[in-house]
Amino acid sequence: MIEIDPASPVPLYLQIADEMRRLIAMGALKPGDKAPTVREIAVTTRVNRNTAARAIQHLEAEGVVRTRVGQGTFVESSASIDRAESDRAIDDSIDRLLVHARTLGVPLAELDRRLSRRIEEFRRRQNGDTDGGERKDV
Repeated sequence: MIEIDPASPVPLYLQIADEMRRLIAMGALKPGDKAPTVREIAVTTRVNRNTAARAIQHLEAEGVVRTRVGQGTFVESSASIDRAESDRAIDDSIDRLLVHARTLGVPLAELDRRLSRRIEEFRRRQNGDTDGGERKDV
């Protein structure tokens, strides 16, 4: 569910936070859903619990999740996220992508093409089009 790359220059806690945001964006985690626990995240990603806890704290600071003592951590509704905070989080993610791409030697033109392709794939999935936009006649 949550995948990280230990060889990436992006800190592990930020990778976990990004993956959680991705799960929310994809609809795998919806507002009100219980998020994985720190322990579950640590076990599935094979990181220290402190790293997993730092990821959750990061998401809490952004307003993406909220921890309720004795109940767990829950996904917040997107309406409760401040627009400026949301913009900052998106810009931070884009900056990390750019740094990561540069580290891997990916030219910006290629990154632009790949990002456009991924946006289109994301739109198709959001619209329930799982066959890549092609209709198959029976």
